Amino acid sequence: MNQKLAELINLCRKPTTELLREALLCRQELSEFESNFITYMAGFSHHEFAESLFSDFNLSFLEGSSIFFDKENNKFHFKILLNDQSHYCGKLHMEWIERNYNSPMFWSKMEFRDKDYLYIDSLGKQLRGCSGDQVRAYIAQGISGVSENVVSYQRDLQGYCVVTHFVRAAEPNTDINVKTVFSNVTACLFVNTSEKSFYNLSLYQFQHRVELYPLLKSIYWYVIDAIEPEKVTDFLHKIRADFKLMQYTGAKHDYLQEVLPEIDLKVLERYNQLLRTA
Repeated sequence: MNQKLAELINLCRKPTTELLREALLCRQELSEFESNFITYMAGFSHHEFAESLFSDFNLSFLEGSSIFFDKENNKFHFKILLNDQSHYCGKLHMEWIERNYNSPMFWSKMEFRDKDYLYIDSLGKQLRGCSGDQVRAYIAQGISGVSENVVSYQRDLQGYCVVTHFVRAAEPNTDINVKTVFSNVTACLFVNTSEKSFYNLSLYQFQHRVELYPLLKSIYWYVIDAIEPEKVTDFLHKIRADFKLMQYTGAKHDYLQEVLPEIDLKVLERYNQLLRTA
């Protein structure tokens, strides 16, 4: 990895708008993969800090969509969120995706901020000795961080340069980060988990979070029929989200490759629709 990029990624754990400006300016010095990852941070995981810079760098979300357009480099970026259940679906594992799509994996992380907007390096140390209620109250008053693994896959598609960002929430206790993780997601490939299990992205972490329903409803869901999928589909019916139930055909099947052409088509149709109404 480029040394400058490594430094920027580390600094962006506690981002500022000026730091994001520096990162965006550095893209021309980086490889295509690295440049695409910086664009991902600006448009998705670190959107809050970079949004005021979009006009300076000819960046924007297409109207009413989660498609991020880099006009200067003529690229369309979009995010696919993966519920990584590799024991059910081995080819959803990020390391396999990294190899199969010949694209390096990067780590996007931003620290939690307390009610005074101060970054907290370790929530565990900060909250040591606190009761469960005290922990929940402290987190509720702060601003959630985010931790994601990202593989950015670029290719030409029907004359357009398209970058798909495959993203997995990277750490446990992601329930405090769900809003950031699900923001500006085009599609989610989801496998249900046992209610007794605890995973990064679990139905049991967000089904009672009513404030998240509009965000979850904006995503197209692909639910793999592996373990009690009806619990997921019942929830998606309840919030009136669009979804597709996929047949489970074993751990070795490439579910991502099965749905990617359909997602690509949806993205291009949305762009062409916007062109017609412009």
